[in-house]
Amino acid sequence: AVRAAIVAGAVLSAVLADARLALASGEAFVLAELLDLAVYVPLRWSGWRRAVTVSNAVGALVDTVVFLALAGFPLTGPSIGGQLLVKAVWATAAVLLAAEVARRAISRDSVRTEGV
Repeated sequence: AVRAAIVAGAVLSAVLADARLALASGEAFVLAELLDLAVYVPLRWSGWRRAVTVSNAVGALVDTVVFLALAGFPLTGPSIGGQLLVKAVWATAAVLLAAEVARRAISRDSVRTEGV
C-alpha cells in the first residue's frame, strides 16, 4: 500500500507540476522517508509516540530542505518555517491524535467484550 501511494504521488506530481518540481519532490520524499525509517526503527522500543514524533521531525526537516534546494526555492525562514509547521507539527499531531482515538476505541471495545 505504501509503495502504491508513493507511485500515485509521483504520477500526480509528474502530471500536475513541471519536471523540476516533480523530480525535486520525488527525491526529497525518498530521502526523507529513508531517514524517517532509520530514526523510527531504533526508537520504537522506547515508546511509539516518541519514535513517531522524532522520526517525523527528522523526515520533515530533510524533506523540506532537500525539496526547496532541488526545486530552486530560497532556503529562507518563511519557506522553511511554513513547511515545517505543516509537516512536523500538524501532520505529526494528526497521526498521534488518530492513534490515540483508535487506541481508546479499541480499549472500550475490549472492556465491553470482557464484560459479556
